[in-house]
Amino acid sequence: MNGTRETFGRLVWAPDSKDGFKLCKLRDIGRETMSVEPIDDKLVISARYDEIFPAEEDQKKNVDDNCSLMYLNEATLLNNCRLRYAQKQIYTYVANILISINPYEQIPDLYSSTKIQKYQGRSIGTLPPHVFAIGKC
Repeated sequence: MNGTRETFGRLVWAPDSKDGFKLCKLRDIGRETMSVEPIDDKLVISARYDEIFPAEEDQKKNVDDNCSLMYLNEATLLNNCRLRYAQKQIYTYVANILISINPYEQIPDLYSSTKIQKYQGRSIGTLPPHVFAIGKC
């Protein structure tokens, strides 16, 4: 990221010991670090360049395939999976790789015979991510 006027205030992900990454606004670019202000806290923190990642404009939007993200990095990938998990969408693609997050609960109709039939003979990506999309039904 260069230090243009448009850069300051943009959304970025900074490291966070509790959640992995915290959404922040870029405040200053130094020689070796960037100063960022967490969205949920006004305490400015500094982090190395290699620890800061650009964030998506729309933080509430989730995508079926992480490759559809404007910025594909550890933070945006994790955030997309978090958003999907919160909506009980436990499967997410990264191209033709399927990420699955254990919901630790039953999700109705997730593995029904109707669902199997829906995915049978369909190409990957034509329906939402699911284990049936990558397996032979």
